[in-house]
Parts: sequence; C-alpha cells; structure tokens
Amino acid sequence: MAKNKVTIKDVAKAAGVSTATVSYVINNRTDIKLTDETRKKVLQVIHLLDYSPNQAAKALAANRKSLLAVSFSASDSVLKCAEQMHTLQLLSKYFHGKNYELIMLSPSYTEKCDQADAIICYDMKLEQFRQLGDSNFIPLVALDCLVNDPLFFQVNTDLHILKEKADTHFGDKPYRYVMLDTPNAEKLSRLLSVFPDLIRIDFLTQIKELTGQHLLVSDLTLFKLLSDTNDVCFLPSVSGEKLDLLHQCIEAALERTPIEQHDLLI
Repeated sequence: MAKNKVTIKDVAKAAGVSTATVSYVINNRTDIKLTDETRKKVLQVIHLLDYSPNQAAKALAANRKSLLAVSFSASDSVLKCAEQMHTLQLLSKYFHGKNYELIMLSPSYTEKCDQADAIICYDMKLEQFRQLGDSNFIPLVALDCLVNDPLFFQVNTDLHILKEKADTHFGDKPYRYVMLDTPNAEKLSRLLSVFPDLIRIDFLTQIKELTGQHLLVSDLTLFKLLSDTNDVCFLPSVSGEKLDLLHQCIEAALERTPIEQHDLLI
C-alpha cells in the first residue's frame, strides 16, 4: 500500500503550530515574528516527516526571487580580496540569470542569516563553515573548499583533470602550480597531494620573484599579474560548468533532495 503523502497540516499538528506558521517558516518569512525555538521545531518536524511543499505552495513562493548569501573567510591579502570580489561578480551574474539575487555576508560572519534561502561558502575555513552551519537551518553549499561532511554538498576542481590539462599544455617542460593561499587546510592538503611543489601567494612582492617560468594558474588575479613575464597556462577555478554544478546542488538542497554524493568534482 502506498505511503500517505505528508501534508502541511501534518507538519503543523506534529509541531503544535498553525499551518500559517509552517508556511512562514518554509518561505523564510522574516517579516513575521516567530521565535527561534518555533522555527527550529518546525524545521525539525519538516525533516523528520520528510515533507516538501506541494506545487501550489511552490508556485506561491515563486512570486519572489530566491535569495542566496555568499560567505568567505576574511583575508589580509589584497590579492586574495580581489579574487574574492571577482568570484562574487561571477556568482552574481550567473545566479541573476537563474532568478536568484545575491547578498554578501561580512567576511568570517558566523551568525544566523535570516534573509537568505541558502548560503554559498566560498574557499572557507572548516571551522567557520561549521560555526555557520550550527547557527543556521538553511542549506549551506561549499564552493572551492573541503568540509568533508556528507550532510553538505561540496563543489571543487578535479585536480587530476587539471593536472592532465596542464601536462598537455606544457608537454615535457617542467612547471609549477601557483595559487593564492587558501584558508581551508583540507583543500591545501589535497592540492599538495597532486602538486607537491606548488607556490602559495599572499603578497605582491612574491609576484616579482616569478619571471621566465612555466606556471599553471587558476586565479584570474594571478593570471593578470604573471602572464606578461611567464609562460602561463590559465585554467580558471570557477568555470561555467562548475557554476552549473553549484546551481544543481543548491536546487537539490532547497528541495531537500537526499544527498547521494556530496563530494563533487569538475
């Protein structure tokens, strides 16, 4: 016998609230005064009963654009900040075309975000990601960082494919991978396993030391600074294909689709 479909009334009854309250929580209504305890209880029941809004409810919610927050770790490096702003522009342009609006959280922000439907965590410290996750009940998706938690999607570059492309570009010429330093220790460890002699850049003075070399670069900021004095193979870390995959992950997370594979490489 087919299992009865869970309705919004079932959620309201189990949570001890009205159907309107459940609707407010589902649609992340911040103009309605609800206690954090009530929101948390409703979200817990939604997950427990595996409830998802029906198409009519989704159609009502679709009258407004969805809102995504972007968060990243603070940095003292001007180069890193420039790359973060470049990535933010790419994300904003791409997701605007998908009917999303973006807001940027303050660097290293770890508190509750009431405005957004989901948070994109870009090249972030693992500790910060966990703190942000503990403070929020909306989906978090990791971009260009490793969190290694099966509850969250993480979208990263396939380093073996990256190396194959660089090998093809340079042929027999020895080359090194140059990158802006990352706050994500897990990501750095994975990078070192493929590119053991990689060069990590923080400051402009380090750029001047690199001339006449064969370099693999994935950061646009570094490409602009190194390409005139070096043989550079530029393979951007945030490609259109990666943004498409990120979008799919966000949609799946918002739909509460069970995660079968959380570590996605492209």
